[in-house]
This record gives sequence, C-alpha cells and structure tokens, in this order.
Amino acid sequence: MSATMGSGPRVSRVGTWMGIAFVVLFVAGFGAIPTPSNNKNTAQWAQWWNDSGHRAGAIVGAYLMVLGALAFVWFASSLRDQFGEGGRLMFTFGSMFAVIAVVSIMVRVSIPGAKQFGSTPLPAGGDLPRQFDQIGYAMLLVAGALAAGLFVGMASHLARRSGALPGWLTVAGYVVAVLQLAASLFFPFLLFLLWVFVASIVLMRRRRIGAPTTDTWSSGQGGPNQQIGDIAR
Repeated sequence: MSATMGSGPRVSRVGTWMGIAFVVLFVAGFGAIPTPSNNKNTAQWAQWWNDSGHRAGAIVGAYLMVLGALAFVWFASSLRDQFGEGGRLMFTFGSMFAVIAVVSIMVRVSIPGAKQFGSTPLPAGGDLPRQFDQIGYAMLLVAGALAAGLFVGMASHLARRSGALPGWLTVAGYVVAVLQLAASLFFPFLLFLLWVFVASIVLMRRRRIGAPTTDTWSSGQGGPNQQIGDIAR
C-alpha cells in the first residue's frame, strides 16, 4: 500500500518534467526535418528526397517529434491528476493535439520514409512532395493548434481555480489559447510551446518548495481538515 501511494507523487513529478521534454523534443525534431530554402520551388522539391542526408534528417526529426508528442500526453495526464474535476476534458483536448501532431509528422515524412525503409520509388516531379509537406503543416497549425488552444484554455481555467499556477500565467494562457485561432501564421503556435515550457518550470518550482497542489488538498495531507484535526489533538 505504501509503495503504491509513494509511486503516485513520483509519477506526477516526472509528468511535470515531461512538459519540458515535449518542448525540447518537438522543437529539435521540427528543426531536424530539412526542407528546401525556397519552399515554393518545385524544381528543388523534385530532387530533395533523392539526397540520403535529407531523408535521414526527416526520419530523425520524425522520431523526435513523436517522442515529444508522447511526452506531452504524459504531461497532460499529470495535470489531469492534479486538477481533478474538469481535468478529463482538458486531457482529451491534449490527447487530440498529440494525435493530430503525430499524423501531421507522418504525412510530412511519408515520402522519404517510404524511400528509406521500403525502397519505394520517389514520385516524379516536385509537386507531390511539396503538397505532402504543406498538408502536414496545415494539420498541425490548424487542427492541432485549435486542440492545443482548447487544452491551454482549460488548463489555465483549472489552474486559476485551484491556484496551481500564478495568475499572470493563467491570464497568459487565455491569451495563448485565443491566439491559436491564428496559428497558421506560425508565431502563435510557438507561444503555445512557450506556455507549456514555462508552466512546467513553475509547477516544478512549486513542488520543490512544497507549495500545496490540488492532489495534496484532496488527499487530506496538509489540507485544512488535517490542520484542524492537528490543532484539536
């Protein structure tokens, strides 16, 4: 029993770290996938995946981004456990973002991956590779960003209600959530990554200094009922 109870806080602490891991892995993977300097140049796209170095970079980037998406699910699960009531809906939106992100990555690297692992001939011309890359971007920055915005909005609401995050960060979360409507411009999506990164750091600092969290209050350890009982004894 004690081992099971002790494993809960440890898993939750690791889950908080997963927010940072998500941002680092996702950004590193995104940067590792090479694309032509002129993304609209069909001639460059026609030869792009013939380069084995480009294909290797795309595959490495895909692995990093998928690992980042899995880390995000762990992070969202940790927040769900901390926030309790209402956390399930937030986790659903977070999981939707992770699924959409993984699908968009697979679309972007499907052509170099098929060539690298299955020796599938590359499509003639550069239109199809360019379109696959743009489809992957659109999935991430439209559908994925909307799910990410709903996640951040719900997380900010729950954190403000429980006091798990400072007020300035929850207000910033509301702003970031709304800005995901314009994530096709790309910069608002970067703000989502920044919010997750900062929120993870704040949660870790609060755990380190022993600040009460919702799971602490709900478990009765250090909560007001426990304190009243201690005074009575």
